[in-house]
Amino acid sequence: MPIKHPGFKQKPITPGKDTFLIRWQNRRAFFIQKFKRKTLKYAGRLINAIFHKHRHFPNFYFPNSRPPYPKTIPSNSYTSTSDNAQTFILYRIIGNDLIPRHSAGQSYKNLEFILQHEPPLEGCKKVFILNRIVDPSEETAIIKLLCNYKQSYLRIPFHWDEYKEIGWNILDYPINYAPYKLKDLCMRRDLEIQAELGLYRHKNNYVMNNNGARNLALKDGKSKADWILPWDGNCFVSSKAWNAIKQQVLNHATYPYHIIPMARLLDNQSILREDFEPSPTEEPQVLFRSDSTEVFDSRFCYGRRPKVEFLWRLGVPGKWDDWAVFPWDLPCPDYSKDAGHYIQGAWVARLFSGKPHLERTDQQSSRERGETRSEAILTMLDQLDNYTPNKNTPTTMPSEPNSTGNLSFSYLTLLSEATQRAARAQQKLQSNSTDCLLQDLVIAGLAQSHKVRPEFSRLIDDSLLKLFPDTQDKANTRRLETANPSLLAHLLSTLKNLKQTHRLYSTRIQQLDDLLKRHLIWLTGSPCGQSMRSDLGYLGTQYDLQVAAVALYLDQTQIVRKTLRDSRFRILEQFDASGKQQPKTKGKNSTHYECLNLQLWIHLAELAMTLDENLWNFTARDGAGVQQGIRWFLQKFEIHRNAKDIDKQRLLPIINAYQKQYGELLNLRIKLGPKHTPQYKSIFPIETAIHPFWNLGYEEHSNSFTTTKKLTPEIPE
Repeated sequence: MPIKHPGFKQKPITPGKDTFLIRWQNRRAFFIQKFKRKTLKYAGRLINAIFHKHRHFPNFYFPNSRPPYPKTIPSNSYTSTSDNAQTFILYRIIGNDLIPRHSAGQSYKNLEFILQHEPPLEGCKKVFILNRIVDPSEETAIIKLLCNYKQSYLRIPFHWDEYKEIGWNILDYPINYAPYKLKDLCMRRDLEIQAELGLYRHKNNYVMNNNGARNLALKDGKSKADWILPWDGNCFVSSKAWNAIKQQVLNHATYPYHIIPMARLLDNQSILREDFEPSPTEEPQVLFRSDSTEVFDSRFCYGRRPKVEFLWRLGVPGKWDDWAVFPWDLPCPDYSKDAGHYIQGAWVARLFSGKPHLERTDQQSSRERGETRSEAILTMLDQLDNYTPNKNTPTTMPSEPNSTGNLSFSYLTLLSEATQRAARAQQKLQSNSTDCLLQDLVIAGLAQSHKVRPEFSRLIDDSLLKLFPDTQDKANTRRLETANPSLLAHLLSTLKNLKQTHRLYSTRIQQLDDLLKRHLIWLTGSPCGQSMRSDLGYLGTQYDLQVAAVALYLDQTQIVRKTLRDSRFRILEQFDASGKQQPKTKGKNSTHYECLNLQLWIHLAELAMTLDENLWNFTARDGAGVQQGIRWFLQKFEIHRNAKDIDKQRLLPIINAYQKQYGELLNLRIKLGPKHTPQYKSIFPIETAIHPFWNLGYEEHSNSFTTTKKLTPEIPE
């Protein structure tokens, strides 16, 4: 069991009070003591200004806040055989090159240098671990190189199917630092990167697998040797270094853990010189005795102290005690039962990474090294996410029937409506409003998807010309900025479907594509867009839907996935355990906005399915999620059936989506309309966010909304 130092009791961190506020209160006292009386008011103003600017700076603490654990001699002394009988096994873990932290092919180059120049190590067997190398050609080249030098190796394979199933670190991440809140927190760039890296922790742990590979080496080596060295792949052990390591182990064999400091090399050739003098000041490697009990914590990911966590637990002092632990980090661990049972000495060299400016030993280089490493990890994981196979099929309409004889009621209504609009468009479009024109486009696109006709193509062209005339670039941009996000998202889904099925014959699509690219930049980069993004209510949901729809249309999958990631945080913030929406919208139209928000979530969840992302079933640990939110809202109407502040038929698309997704029929005693789904009201007011002809594709025998299933949870009157 983990134990704490007798004098160590970590104080709980409360937002602002224990960290930031106290620091600046102390700073204010310093100013008061230092400045003369006449400058006190200016010092006070300065401190208040600094405090206001950085009031959202994240809370953190330092591991050095706990008292140091004294180094002790193990009580159970280790009895060994003669010194010559001591055996060692050195594992070196070779992973993926991270560009720009490393040069391309650096792992292969360093491995080749080791195999060519590292001498045999007396009493030590060498094994290499190929740790989830993503590029098959790179892995094949490394295996071929090892075989040429007759070296033993273990292989931890990378499987795309396994990686595809790994989600974001949402539930364990502090929601106060959700991505859509970071811009308002005024944090430094390096802290923003660290916070984002925390979201990738599970993905990072699978691909980089630092501590997982180290633990594999420990498990494999304890049955094969007296001492195990689970070291990084770029460690080089010269004859001089090995003699120092072996002598230290033999002189202090009672210690189960040996801490071996590391020296960075700016030139690999330098270690081959006889007069080489190391400067081992870097994060050390650890050497284990075969009967040691401690292992590495596989929860700690690359870039966020995977090895340092072990040093903290063992009580090894160093500069890592001054590395801040932020809310998005895993906490500093307690001392282990083996704390203090270590000896430190000898040295090992770390080969060159290919980036000279990142290999210096000064503090600035260390900060740049950490930031570059984090950016490289994020870049690689984003590339893997984009490369992951996904469905790329039309998502809006079924295939075209052979004749009109087998069309359902809703299809016939659609064709009739589209034909009337097309005839009206041939004369003159009656409305110039953006949303009305968008609705014309959606209906024409749906009709064209179902039945290719020239009048539908003309309606698409005429509507696009009205929306985005060639000579009014600023007006075009304003129209997109003010367009109904739900309607725009449905339009882009319909147009994408037409492109994929080769049924889009408009000559103005390229102009629309160029406008959408600029619109996406405005959404993701402008102050107005960031303001919408940080909204905690339906505007935030609406923003995510719009960004995801535009990015998906433009095939910018990375933006879509990150937007859907952020949406999971919104689910945690907008719904409580009962399904009630938070924060509650005040005013007479609160029911309208609650219904609107649920409709937006349905559209966003359906969009996410095109990338095999599941928002429907994402829930907090207390069960809060979209499903529970729909159930709570419908239960609200069960209790207040006579409410007149909302059109009850707006519930139809929500109920239908719920039953379709969850396979659960609902018991509603509210008269909503006809018995069969295709005959329901097809077009709602634009502000409801219900897609025109939402009931397309449902057969005449679709289930009605009357069953004996009870809704939960119950809501008091």
